[in-house]
Amino acid sequence: MVNYFEQIAKIIYREWKAANRFTGGDHPDAESLACFLEDSLPVADKRLIQKHALSCDLCAEYLSTQLKIQPHLSLAVPAPLLEKINKLVGQDTRENLFEIFIKLKEKALEIIQTTGDVLLGQELVPAQVLRSRKMNEFKEEVSILKDLQQIRVMAKIQNKSAKSFNLTVTVKDKQGQAMHKNLRITLIKEGIELESYITDSAGSSFFENILPGSYVVEVSREDQKEAVIDLKVRA
Repeated sequence: MVNYFEQIAKIIYREWKAANRFTGGDHPDAESLACFLEDSLPVADKRLIQKHALSCDLCAEYLSTQLKIQPHLSLAVPAPLLEKINKLVGQDTRENLFEIFIKLKEKALEIIQTTGDVLLGQELVPAQVLRSRKMNEFKEEVSILKDLQQIRVMAKIQNKSAKSFNLTVTVKDKQGQAMHKNLRITLIKEGIELESYITDSAGSSFFENILPGSYVVEVSREDQKEAVIDLKVRA
């Protein structure tokens, strides 16, 4: 008897389903389904999607899944977890990046932005501390340092009357402060190598009369990249 009633129920449901098939053509697009879930559709469109979902297993499953996960999307991510994720994401691409953005003035240099520390005499001062003290302008030259993996890179920028600048890149060991000789320092603009030098006994390479613009300075050893300086200088 049970099987008999189940068969009747299946037949009735099959006939009802056929009579209530979606008549709007293809499946609703993702935007329409999202608006349906947010209850922001006009009544007529809402009823049309309801009718379609009753006869379309694919769309019904999609709506069901979204209704299950949506409450979790509004939950706040714990701060320690978010910090850990931020450290993991892109760490391979940014751990050897050193960013410097400088503006050339007539007889001064202005630090617009940098990820390094500024050398003031014998003191290293973080750029954000300088900004808090409203100190971002320097006479004719400025040295900025950053520790990258196992090395410390110093970029010294010298102003040349707001029309060009000189750049000296010095590389030291981060722990023992020993100079890194025989590293290759390469100046690149728009993917084109402009100049390339081997560091001298003081671990330095010197680039002279560079015009304002956006540059990449690569520090490499035996074709293995040790550090990258993203250098932007404007007049």
